[in-house]
Amino acid sequence: MTTDSPTYTLTERADLLGYVPYLLGFHPADSVVVLGVTDRQIGVAVRADLGQPRAETVHRLARLLAAAGRARAAITSVLLVGYGPDPAAADVTRDVANALDARGYHVREVLLHAGDRYHCLQCDDCTPPGGAPFDLSTTAAAAIATYEGLVAQPDRAAVEQLVRPVGGLAAIAMTQAVDRAEERLDALLCDGIAEARRDGRPDTRPGVRRGNVTGGGTGTGSNEDAADDRLVRAGTAAVEDALRVAESGGRLDDDEAAWLTVLLLDLRCRDHAWQLTDTEPWQLDLWLDLTRRGEPALLAPVASLLAWCAWRSGNGVLAGAALRRALLADPAYTLAHLLTEALDQAIPPGSVGPWPAR
Repeated sequence: MTTDSPTYTLTERADLLGYVPYLLGFHPADSVVVLGVTDRQIGVAVRADLGQPRAETVHRLARLLAAAGRARAAITSVLLVGYGPDPAAADVTRDVANALDARGYHVREVLLHAGDRYHCLQCDDCTPPGGAPFDLSTTAAAAIATYEGLVAQPDRAAVEQLVRPVGGLAAIAMTQAVDRAEERLDALLCDGIAEARRDGRPDTRPGVRRGNVTGGGTGTGSNEDAADDRLVRAGTAAVEDALRVAESGGRLDDDEAAWLTVLLLDLRCRDHAWQLTDTEPWQLDLWLDLTRRGEPALLAPVASLLAWCAWRSGNGVLAGAALRRALLADPAYTLAHLLTEALDQAIPPGSVGPWPAR
């Protein structure tokens, strides 16, 4: 992930170790983490599983560092942390450090974090033979990150759990609410058609079905204009109402949530929500809640908005989990593919310029 997070001064190895989980969004295990530094600031944090072939691991991490350097100032040095009690964790971390050094990166620190201790892998005498004791909860970095509202989930599986759909009665209730929302949308479009007929315009009705809202044209002067205008006005209102509720600490009920998810299938309504969504925690809560509650066929827009908000907030792991749900709902969804590419290329969130868009 890339980071545009607040600036902290990390003066101790324990602070560095304490801050890594908050950079990633979860506590890593059986991993090697590389932090890319530019101008004395951590610009990117990338992670790989220990079980991958080493050549593949080195290639992937080096590619992400290079991509981050192209997107912002060049990465001039790196810090590495291996995670795991297995001796392979130390071996892989050393191998990655040596490979990055050979590629011209200045390797400033190579550590191994195992249980409640850490070891320096660059020398034999700067940490005790059994490792230096380490308690993440007592580090200044962890305290500051918590104060700033950053969260580190227990592990990566816990991040995936955040976006899993609700089940049982809650899922049944949402399916019924979506049925009502689609009936409401059909009535809204029919009213638009009736309005067009009163005005003497041709009778060509836009199609509506679950998983698809036709819209986004330039207008034809027919009854599509009246129905289309109603759709966009309803979507704009639903988006703004939802954001007001979320900002005040509220939660959409099933009918409000279903209505919004149906309307967001129209790209103009989705884009209005996109333009108003940035890094506010209450926005993240809104899109996360709707991603969990939404009917699977309707999830691509909502999950993509969650991914956008998470990426802008520096939480690349949650963004990735949201994108997997979006693409499961619609493998061709363009916004999800754009954000996936941004994550894969380690593009920093700030590179898109000022946001929210106006």
